[in-house]
Amino acid sequence: MKDSPRILIVDDDRSIGTMLKRSLARHGFLVDTTSSAEEALTLADATPYDAALVDLVMPGRDGASLADELRKRIPGIPIGLLTGYRHSPLVTAAERAGARLFPKPVIIQEVVEFLRSEIG
Repeated sequence: MKDSPRILIVDDDRSIGTMLKRSLARHGFLVDTTSSAEEALTLADATPYDAALVDLVMPGRDGASLADELRKRIPGIPIGLLTGYRHSPLVTAAERAGARLFPKPVIIQEVVEFLRSEIG
């Protein structure tokens, strides 16, 4: 039997992280959450995540640059970017880089389908 996929959620809005964690846990995922890009990198160095969901706009480091760094540390990791912005230079850059964008409020079933299609 395959182990449950491990997901990292990074969002400066803790209520969104908590909601996503609870929802994804009900679908069989193991989930760690943080509100800090720096802590996310520390967690990624210690844990073999199967995928990450990252807020696009956060204080300090934006989600697009965090996603790039996560991909360097965990090659091939699928990353979904969470955003409340429909049109911004960060959204455009993320789309060009091939990121999957999830507009807020997030539709859980879309996230679950993305994760299952990317990691099985």
